[in-house]
Amino acid sequence: MLVMLGIIGPFALQVFLPSMPGLVEEFGASHGEVQLTISLYVAAFAFAQLGYGSLSDRFGRRRIILVGLAIYVIAPLICATAESIEILATGRALQALGSCAGLMFARVIARDLYGRNRAAGVIGFVTMITALVGSATPILGGWIDVFIGWRANFWITSALGLVVFSVTLLWLPETRPENSVENVVATFRRGFQLLRSPVFVGYAGHGTCTLSAWYAMVAGLPFVMVDALDQPTTAYGLYFPFLSLGYMAGNMVTARVAESWGIHRLITGGIGLALFACPLMVMWCLVLTPAPVALFLPMGLISFGHGMSQPAATSGAIGVNPALAGSAAGFMGFGQWLIAAVTAQVVGMIQNGTVWPTMVVVIGFTVLSGVSYLLARWGDARAPNTSSRLTP
Repeated sequence: MLVMLGIIGPFALQVFLPSMPGLVEEFGASHGEVQLTISLYVAAFAFAQLGYGSLSDRFGRRRIILVGLAIYVIAPLICATAESIEILATGRALQALGSCAGLMFARVIARDLYGRNRAAGVIGFVTMITALVGSATPILGGWIDVFIGWRANFWITSALGLVVFSVTLLWLPETRPENSVENVVATFRRGFQLLRSPVFVGYAGHGTCTLSAWYAMVAGLPFVMVDALDQPTTAYGLYFPFLSLGYMAGNMVTARVAESWGIHRLITGGIGLALFACPLMVMWCLVLTPAPVALFLPMGLISFGHGMSQPAATSGAIGVNPALAGSAAGFMGFGQWLIAAVTAQVVGMIQNGTVWPTMVVVIGFTVLSGVSYLLARWGDARAPNTSSRLTP
């Protein structure tokens, strides 16, 4: 059930991507107007998590998930019948409000049900399947666009949402721990306590930096391949599995060994592998002529390390206070998506025809991910008996 909740967001985001170029002619719209169908989606996805998290701490996970899934079912119908790009972009924003409930609460429920180490393994497994589905979904979207038409993508997305809604309605129990908070305002106020916890900020910051490094790769490497390495546009797709398979392999390691290793060994090991790859990549490009393998192989190792550490850090952040797990996931998800979206935009703007802008951003976020983890450990050491739980 958690896997089903986890995949609906990436499916909704990426099944639509191959259809975007055709919308320019379909609606007589500019490229910027068509791009709103993505940018509004990402923005709504980020901001919705703030509200969902605190509301779920007050009213329970089940109710809020069902509301989000209901929106997920209805919003694609608006998109499928849209007669203008403005209506389509609005429908996409509503779709994001629904889809973020799935991915966010898959993590929250895992932490509700399991201890910190076991939850890291569950989150790693869900993330691995989510990444796998995300890799395949654009291919499916392209086939649907060619053989049925772009509007069919939304009918299929709505049907998927209806299945997940039905399964959730029938079988998902309430998993929220007992909570003494009496109103929503108090829940929001308590949620903001998380931002004063170095443990939460450190773990959440690590997850934010690793996600931003990933989006820096995805946004920058297509330009690097064509402009800096003089490769054909098809070459990026041939080398991309270094990144995606590396990340999924890291998730798989976490899913397999989280209980025996614990989150600290996973995060330390992941950071160590990623930091080892950074100088290797720099030296390779300085000493030898830059080539695709000189970037994708080290960045694949960085992705592997981040795939190990990110689920563990997510479990650590959400588990700072079990009574505020929803709020923790909301704040963390908001920061992750917002900063990752800004990173992707900035990386695209600073390209200069060399390998260095993308490389520097990836290395910078990798180093910052290590610094963020040190902040979390410092918070643990400063308050060893209370670091895992804030005062209500």
